[in-house]
Amino acid sequence: MKYVSKLRTSLGGASLAIVLLLSVAGSASAAPAAAGQPTTPPKGLVSGPQAKPPVVPDAPATPKLGPTEADSRPLSLATETALPLTGNVAGVDLQTPRNYCSRGNMQPPIKNTTSVDKSVHIRVYNQGNYKDLYTTVSANSTMSASFYYTEGAYTAYLYVWNGSSYVYDEYKSGTNTCNVSVTRVYNTGGWVQLKIQNLGTAFAAQKSSELAPYPASGTYTGTHYDYPVAGGAAIYRWFSVGTSPYGIVSSTSGSYNMPYLFSGDQ
Repeated sequence: MKYVSKLRTSLGGASLAIVLLLSVAGSASAAPAAAGQPTTPPKGLVSGPQAKPPVVPDAPATPKLGPTEADSRPLSLATETALPLTGNVAGVDLQTPRNYCSRGNMQPPIKNTTSVDKSVHIRVYNQGNYKDLYTTVSANSTMSASFYYTEGAYTAYLYVWNGSSYVYDEYKSGTNTCNVSVTRVYNTGGWVQLKIQNLGTAFAAQKSSELAPYPASGTYTGTHYDYPVAGGAAIYRWFSVGTSPYGIVSSTSGSYNMPYLFSGDQ
């Protein structure tokens, strides 16, 4: 419910974007930059590293086959007996989880290097609660399990079916933080430049749209997607806005974060 309430906040931001659009809509047909204004930006359309998030299908859930070993012992014991690399069960490994801004998704990949299918139980602890998934990893393959609405610190535990119960294998911990910063660093001569930075730990798709005066009309206008690298390496994107009032909105796709709104009159 926490995530849903934040999503509602984001929808409120979308409404704000509509208000901004209405405020500049009267200039949507404004003329291009006046004579003497630059016709191309100082640099290219966009610069900086991109990290497009991998799209991995969700692992299908399967019925629970029986009890899980950890059900009868403290969580701390599982942590203390974890092996850092190969885990307790040979041939089945929990790899470093991937974090996504979209719907707060956290995906822990599971690699099965054996010649037979393996039934597994994944349990993820996050914010005082836990989520379970039972699935099967095919022989000699890697699959990812999706745990949506996982925010902040988490720990994922892997258990492997041995014929009578799911036995503890290993665990991985991490943090899923969606934090994308967008600032306006150039705003003159008919051009606006946005600086986009991913300050969090999750893959992010940043959607930036010119609402006016030239929505969806060319290379330096309309809607564009960027994929800033987690850690803060900057992406710089140009928009052509001419000399009329303009509006630009930039939001993180699928997240609850408030959109960034930019307006002005050059």
